Amino acid sequence: MIRDGDAEKQTGTRTERQTYRRRRLMDIARLLPVLGALLLALPLLWPEASTHPATRDGVTMSSAIIYVFAVWTGLIGACFAFSLAVQRWADHWTGGGPDRAGSPDGAEDS
Repeated sequence: MIRDGDAEKQTGTRTERQTYRRRRLMDIARLLPVLGALLLALPLLWPEASTHPATRDGVTMSSAIIYVFAVWTGLIGACFAFSLAVQRWADHWTGGGPDRAGSPDGAEDS
């Protein structure tokens, strides 16, 4: 038997969890471009490999380009995963799905 106070407590906890998840997704949306900019700017701090044989330190241009494309691909994957999470959250939050996406009452427009 569920009392009124217990039902309110369960509903409140569920709402708090949904709000928490929504805020975490918003945090990811804010941090992903900053993280991408920092990762793409990192090769600017690397020492340049010189052609002089005495200096062995430094990063070659080909390694830097491979790094930039790897970061770029990783950011695309992260954005794709983030978009799936947002879509899943939005469908769950609004109660919609592919068949109810057209209108609020679920009927198709003709």
